[in-house]
Amino acid sequence: MYGFRKKLLILMLLLTASAMLLTGVPGIFFARQQANNDALAHMKQITRLASSDVEKQFTHIEEVSMALEAVIRSTFDKSTDFRDDASLNRYKQKITPQLREILHLMRPMSLWIVFNTEDFEGRHTISFFDKKGNGVYHRSKEYSIQEKDLFHPSMNWWTRALTQGEIWTLPYYWQTWNMEVISYSRAVYVDSTLIGCLGSDFLYHELEDHLDSIFNFNTGCLILLNEKNELVYSSSGGQPLPDETLELIKQLPENTDSRLLPHPGSKNFIHSVSQLRNGWSVVLSVSRKEIFTDANKLMFHLGIVFLSGFIITILLALYFSKNVTSPVKYLLRKFRRAADGDLDTRANIQTKDEMQELGDHFNKMMEELQKSFNDLKSAQNKLSREKERALESDSLKSSFLENLSHEVRTPLMAIVGFSELMADPASTEKEREDFFSHIAQNSNQLVRFIEDTLLFAQLEKEQAPVRMSQFKIQDALLELKQEFESFRRKQKPDLFFRTLSDDCDMTIYSDPALLKRMIRYLLDNAFKFTDKGGVTLLCRSTDHHFEIIVSDSGIGISDDKTDLVFRKFCKVVESNTRVYDGAGIGLTNARGIALLLNGTIELSSTRGEGTSVKVSFPLNNEV
Repeated sequence: MYGFRKKLLILMLLLTASAMLLTGVPGIFFARQQANNDALAHMKQITRLASSDVEKQFTHIEEVSMALEAVIRSTFDKSTDFRDDASLNRYKQKITPQLREILHLMRPMSLWIVFNTEDFEGRHTISFFDKKGNGVYHRSKEYSIQEKDLFHPSMNWWTRALTQGEIWTLPYYWQTWNMEVISYSRAVYVDSTLIGCLGSDFLYHELEDHLDSIFNFNTGCLILLNEKNELVYSSSGGQPLPDETLELIKQLPENTDSRLLPHPGSKNFIHSVSQLRNGWSVVLSVSRKEIFTDANKLMFHLGIVFLSGFIITILLALYFSKNVTSPVKYLLRKFRRAADGDLDTRANIQTKDEMQELGDHFNKMMEELQKSFNDLKSAQNKLSREKERALESDSLKSSFLENLSHEVRTPLMAIVGFSELMADPASTEKEREDFFSHIAQNSNQLVRFIEDTLLFAQLEKEQAPVRMSQFKIQDALLELKQEFESFRRKQKPDLFFRTLSDDCDMTIYSDPALLKRMIRYLLDNAFKFTDKGGVTLLCRSTDHHFEIIVSDSGIGISDDKTDLVFRKFCKVVESNTRVYDGAGIGLTNARGIALLLNGTIELSSTRGEGTSVKVSFPLNNEV
C-alpha cells in the first residue's frame, strides 16, 4: 500500500511538473525576451528623440544661413560694393531690410555677417540677436575682424570656416552678448574673393536643459559629440565618463543611424548611437543592470509564483494521497482476513464518503455472499459516476482560479510592486512616502479612468442615469471654483483663474452631479493646455436659458480641426515639443452630458491664442 501511495504522489508531481515546464518555461523565456526588447527599444527611442531635436535645431540654423547667403549672392556686386569703406556701408544699409525680413519669418536666435576688412579700414559687421527669446532683435555694435585675436578658441567660427568652408563650433562664450553659444559659420566667396563669414547661433544652455530633460536614467549618460568625436555635451556634467563609453567613442563607425553598439568587451553598459547629418553623434550609455531591471523583476516574481505553485502542489499531493489510500489500506486488511476464513470480520469506516459506503457493502457481502456481489457492482457504478462528477468539479474550480488570477494580477501589478517596496525594511521614511504616493496616484488615476470609461459606455448606450433636482447654480460653481483654485495653486501657480457668475444667482432644475462633472471636464481640458495667461469660468442667463462658458489662453487649435475634438478617443494637439496625457474621452463625455440634459455645446478656438467652450441649457429643463 505504501507503494501505491508513493506512485500516486509521484504521478501527481510528474503531471504538475510537466504542465509547469511545458507552459511556464516558454512563457518565462518569451516574457523576459520581450521585456529585454522593450528596454532596448526604449533606449533607441530616447536616442532618436534626442538626435531628432538636435537635428531640427541644426537644420533651422543651416536654413537661416542659406537664406542669408542667398541674399548676399543675389545683391552683392564686388566691383561697386567692395571697393572701400563707404561702398560697403551703403551695401549694408541696402540689405538690412531683407535681413530683418529673414528674422521675422524664420525667428532664429541670431543672424550675422562679418565682412573681410583685410584690404581697407572700417568696422563692418551686421549682427542681430534675440537675447530674451521674445522676438525682439537687437543689433550689435559693429567691429572689424582684424581687431580680434584670431588665435583665441572663440574665433574658430572664422578661422576654421576659412579653411573648411563651413564649421559647427564647440560651445564657447561670446563676450559681446554675454552668452555661451554654438555657432554655424559659412565662408562666402564671390569671384574667388573672400567677402566674409555668415551664420547663426543657438544658446548652449537651452540645448543642455533640453537634453537633461530627456535623459531619465540613474546610471550612464547622454552625450553629444562633434564630427571629430570631441565632447560637446554630457548629462553627467563634470563627472568622468565610464571607461566603456570612452572606448566606444574612439571606435564609433561612420553613418551610424540609431543602432545599439555594445562594445566587444562591454560587461556593464549598453550604448545606443545616432549620427546627425553634419557628422555629430548622440550617444546614450546606460548600465545593463538598470536597463534590464524590469526584466529581472519579472523573472523574480515569476519564479516566486512557480515555486509557490510547486510547493502547494506537493502539499496537496501528500494530503490527497494520504486521504485516498488510508481507507483503502484499512479495507484491504479486512479483505485479507476474510480471504483467510475470518467471516466474522467487519469494516468500520467513518469517512462519510464513498469509502464508507464501500465498507458497508463489504459488511453486507460478508453477511450474504450472493447478494453482496450484486450490491458491490451497483456501488462500483455509483462510485464511477461520483468520481466523474468530482473530477468535473475540480476542473471547473481550477479554470475559475486561473481566470481570476490572470484578471486580477495584471491591473494590480504596479500597486503590488510599490507595496512590496514599502515592506522593504531598508526603505527610508521618505521613500515609503514616495511609494505610497505612487500607489495612491495609480489607484486614483485608475479609478478616475474607470469612472470616465463607465460613463462613456453609459452615454454610448444611452443608459446614463439622470437624477433631476432643484439646486442653486451658484453653489455648484463655488464648489468647482474652490476645487480648481486649489489645483491652480499647486500645479500651475503662474496662471490666473477667475469665476464670473453674478448673473447666475438662481435655482435651476437639472442633475447637479452630471452638470458639475461636465464643467469639470471643460476646466480640466482648459488647464491642461494652458501654460500662460489663465482660465475663466463664466455663467450668464437670459429669460429662457443659461450658459456656462469656459475660456482659456492656451495653445488653441486650427479652425479646420474644431469639429474633431468631440469625437471619441480623438486628441487634436498641434505641438511638436510636448505630449499631453489623457484618453481622449473628456470632451466626448462633456458633449454627451450636455445633450443628455437637453443642452447644446459649441467650441471656438484660435491657434496660439486660446479656446472657448459654451454650453447652453434651457431654464425649464425636463429630461
